Amino acid sequence: MINIVADSSYDAAPIENAVDGPARIVTDIGCLAGDDASVGCLILGCHAPDLARWIEPLEKMKDDWPGVPVIVVTDPEPEVALHLSSIRVSAVVWFEDLPSMLPSAIRAACGEDHGRHLARDIEESTLSPSLRSALAHGLRAAATDRPVRSVQELACTVRCSHVTLSQEFRKSVAGRTTLARFLRALVILRAHELRSAGLVWDRVAGRLWISRPTLHRQSMRWPGRTLGQLATTSRQHLLAEFVRDFTRPLLAERTGANRQARTG
Repeated sequence: MINIVADSSYDAAPIENAVDGPARIVTDIGCLAGDDASVGCLILGCHAPDLARWIEPLEKMKDDWPGVPVIVVTDPEPEVALHLSSIRVSAVVWFEDLPSMLPSAIRAACGEDHGRHLARDIEESTLSPSLRSALAHGLRAAATDRPVRSVQELACTVRCSHVTLSQEFRKSVAGRTTLARFLRALVILRAHELRSAGLVWDRVAGRLWISRPTLHRQSMRWPGRTLGQLATTSRQHLLAEFVRDFTRPLLAERTGANRQARTG
């Protein structure tokens, strides 16, 4: 679902009209809390003079929904570049270009794999350099048919001790999960993507170079579903569970630091 946050219904209406697909106007971003499955893309619409006061809410959006593309719709004014210099967004579209530019910006932002969005967030985080490098590699590999399948394989790729990586990961998530579970979840995300594209489970397993029974066992571990149940799960719901179980714990330190800096 595309969510539109704007200063007024007057600003939100042309954005909604330019969206080629389902969208909803959100008057209070707080109402999205706990509704992760509905957050597929966020569009902020505000005019250039008001953009400065939206920077903090915009950073909060990115903290709350890591990996979710954010598009800013505003005016072609010089101060826009200054205001957005400290925060990465997927695209900036001018109000005057909405009909011609917003649909393609949404397709480009949403078409990019969630893992690649998250990899950039990881690279900008306060995690240790070795863990940042390893996780970013794992996330990007998960967009291919050869996702990283073990901590040892990941450690070998980035030339780091698998024990060190596992310990750093567990410390970063305060013991809530493990690096091995994170990597297995990435395999499930890729498997779900292939199944949603029309491949039967045997073909999916073959593409990922694992057996179907192994894929089933991994799906039962996370997200706790049989392959049949996994096939009927929407992409947005599965990504929301991944964010809840892995992304937020992993980036909690970055989120806390960002908010402390904004309030300090």
